[in-house]
Amino acid sequence: MEALSDKGSANKKVNRLIYIIVLDKYKSLTKGYLKGRIRATAKFFINNSALARSILINKEYAASKSEYCYNIWMQHFGNWRKLNDSVPDVVIEIGSGNSLGVGLSALLSGASKFYALEKTQFWNDSTNLRIFDELVERFQKEINSNNREENSINHLLTNEHLEKCLEKDRIEKIRNELEHPHNPNNTFVRSIIPWSDKEHIEDHTVDLICSHTVLQHINDLDFMYEKMNRWLKKGGCISHTVDLRSLNTSKLWNGHWTYSVKEWKIVTGGINLINREPISTHLNLLKKYNFEIKFKKITTMKNKLLRSELAERYRNLKEIDLTSSGLYYFAKVN
Repeated sequence: MEALSDKGSANKKVNRLIYIIVLDKYKSLTKGYLKGRIRATAKFFINNSALARSILINKEYAASKSEYCYNIWMQHFGNWRKLNDSVPDVVIEIGSGNSLGVGLSALLSGASKFYALEKTQFWNDSTNLRIFDELVERFQKEINSNNREENSINHLLTNEHLEKCLEKDRIEKIRNELEHPHNPNNTFVRSIIPWSDKEHIEDHTVDLICSHTVLQHINDLDFMYEKMNRWLKKGGCISHTVDLRSLNTSKLWNGHWTYSVKEWKIVTGGINLINREPISTHLNLLKKYNFEIKFKKITTMKNKLLRSELAERYRNLKEIDLTSSGLYYFAKVN
């Protein structure tokens, strides 16, 4: 009788655990669906109203700050300079976010053309103009300064070069174009929203393509890597930081791989939140489209998932996929 009692107690514990897991997943699905619906509504207003953007977008977001934009550009540009003696002439940023600050830093470094590609417009003209003025002031201070730290622009460029980049007429032209960044006749700045509906960029005309935590939001990664290969000149480069985590759709950083296709549609409210592609997908696509990785950094986190907890389509993920939460790479097209 005592053995039967112990067995019954164990079964109750197992059933209780299953109940807790199911309940927790139900809560995640419900919470995710509501957040997804709110996110979709907010994106609609953000994309169509400058007033909505000023109200709904927090000015404290990193991309609304010139310092952040400068530092992101320096990461891309610093690795570019390890392979090239020049400045990239034509630069694309995929997913500029709350400002065009990264591309403006590229122009102030000597690039002659910057394309900002987005699906949704998150920035306002006033934000871009403020950040541009702040960046101009920063670049001007770097001339003849004693700051030779690795993350400073004059560590990479001469004073003579910076003075040419900051000539009054050039600065005024860039600033004027910032007031009409969608104008296809612009010389320096082109913002294309949405960018994927038709061809805007000629093949083999771009030197550097970069992004920061954006590629995880691209639904068709094969299309994206194929485009980057086509846009780049021979020897052109790509520089990307990719966030491979669940984006708060699960309590676990890699819990997004436990959802079936139907569950994922529910937990994201039916919007294309992230593509759920693991690190191996990016590495395979780099190889497929003839990119050679020059610099790479993989961020890892502990995997607490069992294979049996993974959704069917993710059961064959490699161990590197289950432990890689982030990736940065700088690659060159051959």
